[in-house]
Amino acid sequence: MESSMTSIQPLVDMFEEAESVMFEERKLNERDRDYYDGKQLSEAEQAALRKRGQPPVKFNRIRRKINYLLGLERQSRKDPKAFPRNPVDTETADAATDAIRFICDREDWDVKRSEAWENILVEGTGAIMVGIQETPEGLDPSLTQIPWDRLFIDPHSRKPDASDANYMGIVTWYDLADAKLVWRDREDALNATIQGVSYTETYDDRPKWKVWADPKRKRVRVIEMFYRSGGQWMTCTFTEKGHLVEPDTSPYLDRNGEPENPIKVASLYVDRDNNRYGDVRDMIDPQDEINKRRSKALHFAMMRQIQLGEESRMTTEQARKEASRPDGVLHGDNVKILSTNDMASANHLLLQEAKSEIDLQGANAALQGKNENDLSGRAILAQQQGGMVEVALHMDRLRQLTLKVYEAVWSRTRQVWTAERWVRVTDNEQNVRFVGFNQPVTAADMLMEQIQGDPNAQQRIAQDPMAQARLQQFLQSPQSQQVVEMRNVPAQIDIDLVIDEGMDTPSVQAEQFDTLTKVLPGIVNLPPMYARMLIQASSLRDKEEMLEQLDEAQKAAANDPAQQQMQQIAMAKEVAEVEKTQSEAVENTANAARNQAEAMKTGFEAGMMAG
Repeated sequence: MESSMTSIQPLVDMFEEAESVMFEERKLNERDRDYYDGKQLSEAEQAALRKRGQPPVKFNRIRRKINYLLGLERQSRKDPKAFPRNPVDTETADAATDAIRFICDREDWDVKRSEAWENILVEGTGAIMVGIQETPEGLDPSLTQIPWDRLFIDPHSRKPDASDANYMGIVTWYDLADAKLVWRDREDALNATIQGVSYTETYDDRPKWKVWADPKRKRVRVIEMFYRSGGQWMTCTFTEKGHLVEPDTSPYLDRNGEPENPIKVASLYVDRDNNRYGDVRDMIDPQDEINKRRSKALHFAMMRQIQLGEESRMTTEQARKEASRPDGVLHGDNVKILSTNDMASANHLLLQEAKSEIDLQGANAALQGKNENDLSGRAILAQQQGGMVEVALHMDRLRQLTLKVYEAVWSRTRQVWTAERWVRVTDNEQNVRFVGFNQPVTAADMLMEQIQGDPNAQQRIAQDPMAQARLQQFLQSPQSQQVVEMRNVPAQIDIDLVIDEGMDTPSVQAEQFDTLTKVLPGIVNLPPMYARMLIQASSLRDKEEMLEQLDEAQKAAANDPAQQQMQQIAMAKEVAEVEKTQSEAVENTANAARNQAEAMKTGFEAGMMAG
């Protein structure tokens, strides 16, 4: 036990360093979340306002600003798409696209990305863990969104994606009984931890309890950490008094086959002290002023300042109560109501300025479609473009996180998909399509594919009984079942894989259809040569098959008498149009010459008569 406690101490020290250094940052993050949730006045502030007779009102403009950015993310969701680095890898890149989309759809990636995006905007940091899970089909990549208050990062990390961090991890609370079921051989470490008593206000359980354990409810805090050691990423799971999972090399491999940290992080802002924060932080002061100015305005509307003379028949409290009533009556000759319009006007102006300040942050009103000014279309477009520039950094942070997750998903796929695997890539029940990975191709499969791709070979076999017999003999032989090739092997695709974002469609097939609907209208009215050029320049998959079908259709049209007749009619119409145009041109030229001759004749006769 002593050796276990000694070896665990460096890891405990690393976590407690992060906890201590990030304490103030996390307190501010909690405040930012409270303001987004509408908890903008403390109990003490509300009591003080009520004591003064001032209404404790709040108008949550922060939530509206953040919710717009949350909606913008939902409207701009993109699907992953893999691009080949050379033409021969087009099909393997398409298979990679199918695999990543299949995993993202099954893991509800859109929902988890939105949850991480909310953490980025409010608390400042969002995180996704790309792990491995057991499924009925075998091992598969998994996606887990890590809540901001369960994530810790090396406090010396300065980069928004924490790529320079030496360690990070996840904090999880377990009931002691459940923890003992998960780690049956580590009961000593769990029992020793729950006997310790130390306090915290961060990484807390619900409700707030001790740092490492809650003796009353028998709950214990467990840390899953990834850290660099000896130039590579390691992992372990521990509690304060010992390892629950011994330190070992990270089981998650990157695209180069090296151990990596599976936690992908994005922070909106990182200040010079390495504190991470989101958009809410800059909205706190304007929001406070809006609430307090609005409360002041209501207070001015309900209250009056009164001047009482020495001989007034009313006490101060009686006069104050009567003045606050709509039908109040003040008695006495020396009672005056003092005007506070100047204070009310100044307070109103400051309220408007605070609203303008918070409205200018993030997306502007025009971008949100809430600009009430009577502006021209060009002015509205300019404001919308300005608003998009304002949120460009936000969307870039989200895009970086998204691409890192896609790359990690593909790395996990290469790592665990080592056996034959088929995935469904379309939701259309009438046109189901499957893509195979690690697909063995036998000699018989290869031969049949060659025959099916060669119409001349099909015709020769159909006309030659001996060729048919030789084909059947080969297909029934043991040699035909020998595996000659493996297709779509994920471990062999990484070199030619570049992950990018494509259109947001339910499947690659839907994306293909969308592209075709845009390309086909142009192909119909183009000469064959230009139609081929358009297809070759497109991003359509199976372009070679489409080009072959186009060539066959053109050949069939050339041999079809009806098509030939239609072409002759069309050509005759074109010739007639040309001849008509030429005759009109000749006639116009002749008319011009006649007019010029008549003018010359008239001029000559006029000169003779004058002479």
